[in-house]
Amino acid sequence: MRRTKRKQPAANAILTADLHLTDSAPISRTDDYVQAQENKLNFLQELSNKNDNCPILCAGDIFDKWKASPWLCSWAYLNLPAPLIAIPGQHDLPMHSLEYYNKSALCLLEEVRDNLKVLERNEITHGNLYIVGVPFGELNNLEEEKITAPRNKTSTRKILILHELTWPSKKPLWGRTGDYTGMELLRKYGSHFDLILTGDNHDSFIRREKGATGPVLVNPGSMMRMAADQANYKPKCCLYYAKNNEVKEVEFPISHNVHDRDHIDKNQERDERITAYIERMNKDWEIGLSFRKNLQAFFAENQTPQKIREVIWQHLEEEEVQ
Repeated sequence: MRRTKRKQPAANAILTADLHLTDSAPISRTDDYVQAQENKLNFLQELSNKNDNCPILCAGDIFDKWKASPWLCSWAYLNLPAPLIAIPGQHDLPMHSLEYYNKSALCLLEEVRDNLKVLERNEITHGNLYIVGVPFGELNNLEEEKITAPRNKTSTRKILILHELTWPSKKPLWGRTGDYTGMELLRKYGSHFDLILTGDNHDSFIRREKGATGPVLVNPGSMMRMAADQANYKPKCCLYYAKNNEVKEVEFPISHNVHDRDHIDKNQERDERITAYIERMNKDWEIGLSFRKNLQAFFAENQTPQKIREVIWQHLEEEEVQ
């Protein structure tokens, strides 16, 4: 007897972040970059349509620059998928500040576009989802009552959307103060939220606490491959199923061989020449000489202009006096 394949239930949301829409192709891309962006947005729309028009949640940086051109604003108006619920990332905000959001291209788009809701320190209920939005730089201003607020009668899942640089595991040594790992955010907010959606880190990862149905953190990564070092990166979005708090990764369709590394190779050659020069220069210098003597030797060998020498000597003398 032939078994009937069980139909997958419709997802309750699509999770994405860091669209970085732009009308200027990155230096490494050799294809039609605007068309490539349009293909990704169409894919999101088709995915929503297949899942009963579920909302698309975006964790910030819809635009690559807050002051998008009129053409790009018009193009985004026509091509952004719907329904779309988003928060502003730093690229969406003038001076990286929510205070100036009303001057941004994203604010303009929200004013004229149906089915686009941008959360500014506020929340929204969509179907059975209760969604709290926290724009870039506003996590410290997240009100306690929004964190601890109980789900309302119609919502079954509570979602927190952040645009905060989040790392998959250990933070790098050069990480900024205030950065989080995925597990740190889950430990801090997981008792109050079923799903934490983060943006800013362009790599894709998922972290979960307390078993298969416990709180989950999703960092979708960037929608586009914007640099040559992302040539092998596979952009993803995620389907979210509220019933079991389940997340399923979906890869965006991509074109291969669309990155050119010439500019990287030229920069590497330049860096190697500079390194070789410094090494040779170090061998010529007498370590036992005073700093002033070595500086004089450097000026002589490199024919440093007089005015530059005067400025350097002036600052050196000021430091020696202090």
